[in-house]
Amino acid sequence: MKNIVKILTVLTLLFTACSSTNKRNANFLPPLRIEIPNEISGDTELVEVIKSSEKAMNELSDNLEQLVIDSKDVLEMKEEDRGLMDNLKMGKLVVEFVSNSAELAKLIDEFDTYQKEQSSQGLMTDAQLSALGKVGESFGNRMEQINEKYKNYFNE
Repeated sequence: MKNIVKILTVLTLLFTACSSTNKRNANFLPPLRIEIPNEISGDTELVEVIKSSEKAMNELSDNLEQLVIDSKDVLEMKEEDRGLMDNLKMGKLVVEFVSNSAELAKLIDEFDTYQKEQSSQGLMTDAQLSALGKVGESFGNRMEQINEKYKNYFNE
């Protein structure tokens, strides 16, 4: 449990360091909130895992939304109309997208591995498993919200 808290803390710090220092865009999806069930509110380590996951998801969501906004002008250009600077910007955006995607995949994998290990060792109650399941659902719901919000973004 302590290892996952450390990993999520490092990931949160990484997202914070990589995210811009500008004020959050008011048009982004509202911050995600994961409610802590009363049954596990006394489990400080699990609550920390959930809160760290919530923060990491919000930062990742904001980074992905900013990436979509930043890439619109370059992606709408015809390839032959792009100059050197446009191609460099496109390369930068691709690297940022791959980085965000890799971080998300890593976070989901670590979270899933943690949940399976704890469950297989009989170290988790049904309430704890249910709470962790809500975190996993929140990951999926946020990605669906981003996909829905931007599904027609480049077809305007």
